[in-house]
Amino acid sequence: MQNYTILVVDDVLENIKIVSSVLKQAGYTAHTSQNGKDALRMASQVDYDLILLDVSMPEMSGLEVCRFLKADAKTHAVPVIFLTADQTQKTLEHAFKVGGVDYIKKPLYPKELLSRITTHLKIKEYERTLEEKIQEKTRQIQNTQIQLTYMLGGIAEGHSIETHLHVKRVSKFCYSLALLYGLSEEEARLIKDASSLHDVGKLGVDNRILHKEEKLTDKEFDTIKKHTTIGANMLKNSELPLFQAARTICLEHHEKYDGTGYPRGLKENDIHIYARIVAIADVFDALLHARSYKKRWSIIDVLEYLRQMRGKQFDPRLIDLFFANIDTFMKIYNIDLEKERATKTPQEEKISLKEGFFDLFFRKKQKEKVS
Repeated sequence: MQNYTILVVDDVLENIKIVSSVLKQAGYTAHTSQNGKDALRMASQVDYDLILLDVSMPEMSGLEVCRFLKADAKTHAVPVIFLTADQTQKTLEHAFKVGGVDYIKKPLYPKELLSRITTHLKIKEYERTLEEKIQEKTRQIQNTQIQLTYMLGGIAEGHSIETHLHVKRVSKFCYSLALLYGLSEEEARLIKDASSLHDVGKLGVDNRILHKEEKLTDKEFDTIKKHTTIGANMLKNSELPLFQAARTICLEHHEKYDGTGYPRGLKENDIHIYARIVAIADVFDALLHARSYKKRWSIIDVLEYLRQMRGKQFDPRLIDLFFANIDTFMKIYNIDLEKERATKTPQEEKISLKEGFFDLFFRKKQKEKVS
């Protein structure tokens, strides 16, 4: 038998001795208390499996004690069985109303006492096991949802001749930037998973336009822009937090901080923080990799572009966080910035140094090496 610990609360010492003796003989661990305040203190310190509680006690009645126990997150789930000589209908109704699961009449009979205790411990164990199964099923469902978002996001990217790796890199970037911004772990994970669907609306765009290598016409570009609203409409009927977040990202990740983006021309904090984060991650990754309509940019050029778009296309605070923690993001891409800098031509180096950022960054790196 599992070693259960039971708290016995009764102001009459003789009753405590009798109950404790019965419990110990049955293999239970018994703790005792003779008043309500002491019982509450003990319950706050020990994880009891069940509490036997006398109704009529001086200073604080068992009914009051039970009410406090049920109001406390630590003890609200502990079953309370009342011990009472008061068998009036009003007292029994009150006992159940404050959260008692059962009552045993005094004088106590050992067999009845042990039978009631065994029954409620079994019920508690069943509820605990059921809760664990529910939590496990919930985790499985959530994991399935997440896997589906990555699969769907990968399909959308593949539809425009891009690998599912883009989806994974963007999600990692978003997760890191979200934490740096101060979002909770839960929200950071939410944006990490929801970001995988940022371009799912591309499934509704003509393949020939997505794959076109020549410059798009104005009409074709207008068609491309529709992937934001197409994606949002695909997800609008879901009430799941994951897809609600993904819908926001779909709709707003091409908005620009200065209000010149699409589809609604939102600006600054009117753009949801999820979308502001994804916007940087998406552009950073897209520029670093070749597309059907463009060649891969060097990391130095990508960083310079992000710096120039600070406060224009991108949230300046997020850009500052990115550059202040640039090593974190370079690890996602296995990029050695100093090696990349060494490959630049003198003219390219002169241009970068003129802007000031790279000079400051690499002097910082050199200082770190010295120290």
